[in-house]
Amino acid sequence: MRPSTISLLVLANLLGLVALFFAMYVFTIRNGGKLWFDWIAPLLLIGFFAVMIQLAVGYWIKVGRLETKGRRIK
Repeated sequence: MRPSTISLLVLANLLGLVALFFAMYVFTIRNGGKLWFDWIAPLLLIGFFAVMIQLAVGYWIKVGRLETKGRRIK
């Protein structure tokens, strides 16, 4: 597997974890009387976290395992 592939998988996971952290932060800091986007933003960030993890795992299942076995994917 190429180093760039591994680094992009790690970056996707880190980006997803940062989004999850900010979602939890916004959920814990609630001061009432907020606008609509203050309560929907954490939900969108959690969704973004799930998508990033899904992309990384899907890539690993379809491409990463084959590359580690020695097959080249074009």
